[in-house]
Amino acid sequence: MIAALARLLARRSKRERTLLALLALGAVPVAFVGLVALPLIEARAAARAELDAARATRDWYAARQVEIAALPAPDTAAPATEPPAPVGLGGIEARLIAADLRDAVSQLANAPDRGVRLSFAEAPFAGVMDWVDALGDGSGYRVAALTFERVSPGLIDAEIRLEPLR
Repeated sequence: MIAALARLLARRSKRERTLLALLALGAVPVAFVGLVALPLIEARAAARAELDAARATRDWYAARQVEIAALPAPDTAAPATEPPAPVGLGGIEARLIAADLRDAVSQLANAPDRGVRLSFAEAPFAGVMDWVDALGDGSGYRVAALTFERVSPGLIDAEIRLEPLR
C-alpha cells in the first residue's frame, strides 16, 4: 500500500505534493476534532448535567427524610391547639389595608353570631383571593360564604361572610 502511495505521489508535481501534504495535515486534525473530540465533549457535558440532576434529587430526598424524621410518631396524639381569637373589625381592616384592598371595600360590618359581613366593589380578583387565602393565618375567622361576580377583566364585586373559629 505504501508503494502504491509512493507511485501516486511520484507522478505528481512538487506543488501538488505540497498541497496534498497540507490537505492531509489540515484534514486529519479537523476530522479528529469533528468526529472524536466534539462528541466526547458533548457526551461529557450531558453526563455532568445528569450527574448534577441526580445529586439534586438525592439532596432533595435526604431533606425530605429529615423532615419525615422530625414528624411525630403516628401513634402519638397531636397537641390540642386552640384556634386564635377573632381579631374583630379593626384587625380585618388592618389586614385589608396591608393587602391594599381597603379602598375596594364597600361594606364592613358585624353580622349575627359574632360574624363579619364584607363587600367589595370592583376589587382585583387576585388580590381578593390572596386575602381570603391568607385570612386563616391567625385572624380567628373562616369563610362561611363567598359570592363574587365579574365586573370587568380582572375585577370583581364580592360578598364575604366570615364566622369566628371559636
